[in-house]
Amino acid sequence: MHNILDQRNLAEARLFAIVLTFCGGFIDAFTYIQCNHTLAAAQTGNIVFLSAALANHNFLGVVDRLASLIAYIIGLAIVSIFHAHIDHYWRVFCLIPILVIGMIVGGLPASFPTYISVPAISFGLAMQNAAFAKIEGLDYSSVFTSGNIKKSVVAWSEYYFHHDQSQRRAAIDYSMIVAGFTLGAVVSAQLQPIMKMRTIWIAVLVILIVNVTYYIQKWSHEGQN
Repeated sequence: MHNILDQRNLAEARLFAIVLTFCGGFIDAFTYIQCNHTLAAAQTGNIVFLSAALANHNFLGVVDRLASLIAYIIGLAIVSIFHAHIDHYWRVFCLIPILVIGMIVGGLPASFPTYISVPAISFGLAMQNAAFAKIEGLDYSSVFTSGNIKKSVVAWSEYYFHHDQSQRRAAIDYSMIVAGFTLGAVVSAQLQPIMKMRTIWIAVLVILIVNVTYYIQKWSHEGQN
């Protein structure tokens, strides 16, 4: 594990990217199944669902999706503020909201209004997504995966059809990211019939481990310089 994390830019470590993307898929599946088919992070889907809710005069459906979209936008903006005003460990602070929110949501009854719980999760995931946005120098998303699939296919195509050796590493990275997201969603869906709302606590625990590991590795690296 040390070799996987021992990189010049720790925030771009492959291990962190895969694990956080696993959690992104895990939580998106959680909100879709447990929270009225609303996606916490995949705002493209929410915009489509919002349009459908408008067409069907579904007021609560409109509120759910619109609140999630607005919360996601606010979360992205908050990351910029943290980055500007918190030195060195700003990414650590960016993961705290999803940890706190996930802990609270997991203890709520299934009847709790989704127009409150899902936007809160969207806010936390937006901060996670913006804080950890690169894998070994490549842009990626840790909370939805359409773009990652595109980049994976393009990289593999360049490698196989145009013999571009530089694309092999990118292709592998993006493929692992997509696999991580998919696995997270599948595991989440399998656990939810058993754990219900508490399922999100699994992702919270994993993100907590990532955050603590990142902090320790960052502190250790800076202490050596």
